[in-house]
Parts: sequence; C-alpha cells; structure tokens
Amino acid sequence: MRKAGDIILEIFREKFGSDFMENTRSTAGLFSSWAEVVKEVWSYTERKTAAGSEDVPAAAVHSRIKEFERGMLLVEADHPGWIQILQSRQTELLSAIQRRYPKMDIHAIAFRLSREPFA
Repeated sequence: MRKAGDIILEIFREKFGSDFMENTRSTAGLFSSWAEVVKEVWSYTERKTAAGSEDVPAAAVHSRIKEFERGMLLVEADHPGWIQILQSRQTELLSAIQRRYPKMDIHAIAFRLSREPFA
C-alpha cells in the first residue's frame, strides 16, 4: 500500500512538473537557512549570540525571511536597529544566499520592520 504523501507528491509532479517540485524544495530550504546565512556572514569574533542560543548570531534571531518574489528577498526585523545592522552587511548576505541557491536567481534583498512580534 502506498503512503498518502507519495500519492500527493505524484499528483503534484503530474500537475506542475518536476521543476515546480525542485523550486518548492529550494524555497523551503532558503527560508529555513536564514540563521546559517547570517552566521556565515558574521565572523566568529563579531558574533554576539542571543541568550540561550547555540552560537546563533543575534542578528539572525531578530530577523527572518518573510517573502521571496521575482528575485527579491524580503527580510523582516523586529527593531529598526537590526535593519540597520543587516543593511550594513546586505552585499555579503546577498552573496552568501546566491552561493547557496544559485538556481533561484535572487538579485536583491529588501528589509522592513515586522508588524507582528517574533515567536
């Protein structure tokens, strides 16, 4: 007997094609890898880790990827100061993301203040 997940995956492949499935996986990976991207950009000596976190830069704890559309990555931060800090490393962040996800054609990062509190 086949699993429901396998059947759903097959339906999506038939309906949207394997490229769609690969893009979906890449996008999910992009959103979940933000902390690792920030960690890559901030050198160990520059990192200030958030309380209770395991070597996760505070800039990663106070920001997240909110949207990705037409090659533009929208990153939200929970305070204007974190936006400023992230903007100071915008070029390095973009380069790190482009190295990790070259097929996604990400060409810009925009920052905005979050309207909802981080959980």
